[in-house]
Amino acid sequence: MSEPATLEPAREQIETAEPAYLTALQVAELLQVDEKTVLRWSLQDASMPVLRRGRVVRFPRERLLVWLERQEPRSARRSAQAQHKSPAV
Repeated sequence: MSEPATLEPAREQIETAEPAYLTALQVAELLQVDEKTVLRWSLQDASMPVLRRGRVVRFPRERLLVWLERQEPRSARRSAQAQHKSPAV
């Protein structure tokens, strides 16, 4: 029995889309800090989204990006939101 045709586009999207999980090194490069700093933060801050299985540490990409936005000072968030809402000139 063959797989339904609806699964094929989803599989292609997975292969070409951003990774669902990031390594500590990828997060470190994104934030321009050392990999050990990211790992330390993940141990010290229980609110930081992280998946640990044995020695494997991964960060769920979308949840991490939302978490990072929440870490910004409120004044920085307001100015960033204002820039997104203002019409392009």
